[in-house]
Amino acid sequence: MTIKLIATDLDGTFVDDRKQLIAENVQAFKECAEQGIQIVPTTGRTIVGIPEEIRNLPGVRYVITSNGATIADLQSGEIISSRLMSAETVLRIMELARDSEDDIMYDAYVDGVGYTKQEFWDNLLHYVPNPAVLDLVRKTRKPVQDSIEHIRSLGADIEKINLFFVTEDARVRMRSVLADIPEVIVSSSLPNNLEINAAGADKGGALFRLAKLLGIRQEETMAFGDGENDISMLRMAGFGVAMENAEEHVKAVANHITVTNNEAGVAVALRKFVL
Repeated sequence: MTIKLIATDLDGTFVDDRKQLIAENVQAFKECAEQGIQIVPTTGRTIVGIPEEIRNLPGVRYVITSNGATIADLQSGEIISSRLMSAETVLRIMELARDSEDDIMYDAYVDGVGYTKQEFWDNLLHYVPNPAVLDLVRKTRKPVQDSIEHIRSLGADIEKINLFFVTEDARVRMRSVLADIPEVIVSSSLPNNLEINAAGADKGGALFRLAKLLGIRQEETMAFGDGENDISMLRMAGFGVAMENAEEHVKAVANHITVTNNEAGVAVALRKFVL
């Protein structure tokens, strides 16, 4: 198997459940980089949510962020491709969340920054009970008095909306409502969230565009993931690897299932198929 580009999800895949790097995964990527393989962190996070130790790994020049909304060149600092939502569409969705009878936290990502309402920021544990996820949210959100009015005042296109739900029923109801908005696609990376992107903004599409830009054939790409928002890139890659901790419908589209993220499943698969 000849692989020239490896796209990897971060949470639930490359890092452990505490959001920490695993030495075996880092070492495997270093060995891949020595072979000239491009390592591409591919995540629902914004660029500021990607830790320095991951951005500085050998072989990492490009990153795919916000579920494929942007592709950035870390060397030049430029966004080389983007698929964004209009402010009009985003405001409509945020207002749906605000006016819902359900208790919903809503954030919007602009230029790599996630803006959240101060009220949500002051009650994060209510919406994000997982300690590791809570820490990540705190690192990647900027509280503003009214996030809807803030987005309205910016008037900029938006990378992604993230919604957190207190109950599963509320998530199901909102997903049904969002299905009637053709300008967006909806996915999830956590048991209690929904992630909304522009139609055409997904990890698989971003992987395809980046590989084409670099002159890399589809069959020369490999992808790792565990969540619903990883399905498109597992399908798009020449060889898709799902983690053992992945949801069953994610595993169903993969070419191979490795061990869990906590067991360095990325490194295990790389040593089996690439190194």
